[in-house]
Amino acid sequence: MVHRKSFLVLWLFWVSASSAQHPLPRIITCGWNAPTVAQFARDLDKMPGELPLTGCVLTLHADSGNPDPLATAHGTDDWSQLDVRRSIEAAAGVSKESMPDNYLLLKANPGAVDWFDDDGWQTIVDHYRIAAGLARQAGLRGLLLDFEPYTDPHRQFQYSRQAAATEHDFADYQTAARRRGREMMKAIAAEFPDAEICTYFLLSYFIDDHHHRGPSPVGRSDDQWCLAGHAYGLLPALVDGWLDVLPPSITLIDGCENGYWFTSARQFQHCAEAVRTQGVQLVAVENREKYSKQVRVAFPIYLDAIHPKLAGQYTLQPTRSDRLALLKRNLNAAIAFGDGLVWLYGEQGRWWPEAGDESLWKGKDTYPHWETLLPGISQAIQSVVADATQQSALKVQPPTKPSAQPDSEPSESTAAGGDGEIGASVLDLEPVWETFKADPRGAVVLGNGQVTITAAEDASGMATFTIEPNRRYMIQVQVVQQGRGLTRMSIRWQTPDGQWRTSREDDVVAYPPDGDPFTPRTITAIVTAPPRPHRMVVICNASRQLTNDDAALFGNLLIGVVDD
Repeated sequence: MVHRKSFLVLWLFWVSASSAQHPLPRIITCGWNAPTVAQFARDLDKMPGELPLTGCVLTLHADSGNPDPLATAHGTDDWSQLDVRRSIEAAAGVSKESMPDNYLLLKANPGAVDWFDDDGWQTIVDHYRIAAGLARQAGLRGLLLDFEPYTDPHRQFQYSRQAAATEHDFADYQTAARRRGREMMKAIAAEFPDAEICTYFLLSYFIDDHHHRGPSPVGRSDDQWCLAGHAYGLLPALVDGWLDVLPPSITLIDGCENGYWFTSARQFQHCAEAVRTQGVQLVAVENREKYSKQVRVAFPIYLDAIHPKLAGQYTLQPTRSDRLALLKRNLNAAIAFGDGLVWLYGEQGRWWPEAGDESLWKGKDTYPHWETLLPGISQAIQSVVADATQQSALKVQPPTKPSAQPDSEPSESTAAGGDGEIGASVLDLEPVWETFKADPRGAVVLGNGQVTITAAEDASGMATFTIEPNRRYMIQVQVVQQGRGLTRMSIRWQTPDGQWRTSREDDVVAYPPDGDPFTPRTITAIVTAPPRPHRMVVICNASRQLTNDDAALFGNLLIGVVDD
């Protein structure tokens, strides 16, 4: 049986911002191959050779105690007696004229200190004060902050993972995070008043919806719902605290880590302009002028994903054989649309000489040189940087629109909301339902085509349909919730023998449209089925719920063939 129904689809557009005169490119290395401060001092006279590198990210090896203390900046260890004097003095004693852009790496782990823990946060603030002082003493440019959580189950910036989340609402935590941000920045500025504070990401993580981090709050009336359910929802409040006390002499750099996966110049342009024009909307009105003046955009190149095999399923455009051309395209765009700084991130290769006795962890992090892994990469980087430097000298502006079209058009698999109408013929299909919980907590109940999820960290009701290859489908489901939590609909694909299709391009995640989460909202997605026979799996998911008072109800699931 076929029914006619119109579906509403929201298409988002962005507006180009005018580009300022472009600074000279600064290219730094980072990743698993990062030298320690002591190795940096030992080998700086051998770098950068023919490469146009201007600096690197550094780790700090302690000669006694925890070898890698700065990896736990958000812990409660006492750093007052760190055994790092040998390394800091060695770095302070070498000229950095050939590579001036060097940053000391800190990680926001383990992240187990609650934002309301005054004693714990005094220790964390002290860590930032000490690290800033060490970076200044070593003659470095500043700090590089990595906010990604590596110590499960802790997540410093996710509301639902805070120890007192059942006692304080999200707004309370935002207030606390902003206060800690002020404390942190005051401590940094006191020790290093003209530091550059680089990050792998700041508000760039909020400008677009993301399949597991959460929906973008930009321009939405339910922005608090978006942030409360976002994996980094407390980060904008921390940044607000920084800006409250940020002196004019300190620059913040958003590293736009999501640039790892960009496949066109247009994506770099969109990201840079969105960080500047949309990211500013996520800070308090009184801080927006400071944000615009003192926040800069940087971009990464993920070298393992450029290599045809090292990144596995995360290889960038794996069908392309011209890997160096891909590198040059992304590096060109990173320089053209960022504010000068580009970070070459690598995991299974190195730029520096082998660390030997000055390694962070003895016997580990020994990798081939990137020139061995990607022959010709040095020359490719040189040519891009030389061209960019010449353009800067000639005062040539980067184009406001990329001259080249994207290598691939936007996928037809997309989340949708509502502005223009797309017609679809609703199919009378009976799905096979099952439940899934990624965590033992909570409950999933199926019945009468509805899914009820309660008190779950991550749980789903999954409906499997048999569909035709190469057809465009529209899927809609209604959702309403009570209490806390994040809701979404995902579309994935299984082969007839039950194997999941793993292509990043095929999976789709859609969030509810802007509106009140406590009234029914319709989530919509448009997908194109893979060319070979597959089963479509519609996943109704709720996550980041805390108590039995937090629940989500999904119902009225519809699937239709999009009309030609």
